[in-house]
Amino acid sequence: MNSGVIADRQDLAEELLSTVRRQAPVVDRVLSSAGNLSLAEYLQRVCRVSPVSFQSCSDIAEVIHEYVEPLLGKELAERTAADFLHHPVALTTNHHGVDFFAQSVQGSMLFGLAKRQVEGISTIPVFSCANIPLDNVTYPRGALLYGTDCSDEVWPLRIPFFSNKLRRQPVAWVKTLDSNMMKPVLKRIGDLAAQGVDASLTESLLQLIGDDYLSEEAQAQQSYSAQSVILNARIWSRLFTASANMPQLVTIELEKLTQKLLLRDLQNSGSLATLLFDNRLISKLYQRLNGVAGCWNKGLLEQRWQGRSDSEKKQVPGSGTFCFWGVDKRFRRIPLMLMEDSGQRILCGCDDNGVEYRYSIEAESLAEAISQGQLMPSIFSCFLTISLARGVTCLGGYYQADYLPQMQLGVVDLLMQDGMLQKAGLVTESFTEGYLSGMQTIMLEQGQALLPAGPLEILASGRVTLDELEFISGVKVSDAHSASLIETVADVMPGDEKEKGWLQVLAGVQHKQLADKVVIRRLP
Repeated sequence: MNSGVIADRQDLAEELLSTVRRQAPVVDRVLSSAGNLSLAEYLQRVCRVSPVSFQSCSDIAEVIHEYVEPLLGKELAERTAADFLHHPVALTTNHHGVDFFAQSVQGSMLFGLAKRQVEGISTIPVFSCANIPLDNVTYPRGALLYGTDCSDEVWPLRIPFFSNKLRRQPVAWVKTLDSNMMKPVLKRIGDLAAQGVDASLTESLLQLIGDDYLSEEAQAQQSYSAQSVILNARIWSRLFTASANMPQLVTIELEKLTQKLLLRDLQNSGSLATLLFDNRLISKLYQRLNGVAGCWNKGLLEQRWQGRSDSEKKQVPGSGTFCFWGVDKRFRRIPLMLMEDSGQRILCGCDDNGVEYRYSIEAESLAEAISQGQLMPSIFSCFLTISLARGVTCLGGYYQADYLPQMQLGVVDLLMQDGMLQKAGLVTESFTEGYLSGMQTIMLEQGQALLPAGPLEILASGRVTLDELEFISGVKVSDAHSASLIETVADVMPGDEKEKGWLQVLAGVQHKQLADKVVIRRLP
């Protein structure tokens, strides 16, 4: 698409979707193979359970129980762990933090529909990535209001809860959102009515803050990550009527889950991580997955290291990191590469000031660095530990469903080249192409426009009913992608590639195209 002002065009949705399909090949494959399926049929297809795995996933249930109990209570922890053993399928597309992002909230709802169909299941495990900044596209920094003027360049409306100076801090290390920090937020919300924001939205947000954010349970936590688990569960329970029988959402920080599992694996000589981190294979791993999305770029990592005394040469975006991120005292990430030092292979990197960091890859040393918070698992290590080693089906976004199979292929190749054919076969059994993102089924009507509906819009217009869930189950996969197009476009297309006024025009086009194909909500 070329920049410029666009007129009212009925082909805009098709044009934007074509661009998305080029930018995100997974979306293209899913729409080509499953676009005409109902969501119920599609969910049944992707919620596959691997018949065998390299390692047992029973210890994940133990770690889940250990993680959930202090946050959500013993009873829910027991149910979540038992459910996971029975049906080891998790949603991994979401980012950690309190979730107001329509696409991920509605993606969780679709995953909930899938879990409702599994006998005896009453929980929804979401393994969410916390290694993202507060101001990323899902905006864990605060709340998102979609029911506002979409002709405004700043849409959806962002209500920040954290200071601007913290905006680039990873969610994993953000401190507690306390009552004093909420005082200016309450004032800001009070001023929104004068700016024309619908009162039902501000009232819904004020209720969440008063009843949930400022609750004793949330305020007692020592981190925003922990608060997010509690708040997501509480907000989720408000979204559905009792008769909808929606399972309980349980958010689990992906990196913390991986850390606890890796500490076990590093003491287990038969684990996949111990096998690959061994001196004999680790250099081959470094070479084999070099350049794969979600992994690392060896050339850029080495360029950063070689330029560590030059401030400009250290600025090398897109390098990724090898297996772990280093973490400095200010909780900033340090990209790491593999190198040999005095005959030993080590992980090394430098921070933005050129300060060097070195970590031994010996199992005991790695475990100590992980325990002390000096190392944080990368996306590769997370999926190596959870998906490839333990066979958990991870339903991810339009990028994960592309790079995870490549990670799997790389690990399988290494094992086969080393003569470990049986072990390679076990890793092959993991289902890695699961995709559950880029789809929405509830939209907000604003005049002659349809917009995404986040949790505040749903709360303001009424809880989701059983009848609505049954309708949603019959929505076509292609229509669900169209309904989420506004947010998918914003995610996969840079700003300068979108034509001026595209959002307002698309919202109008979708009102004509989707009005009878998705659930429509209106603010009172």
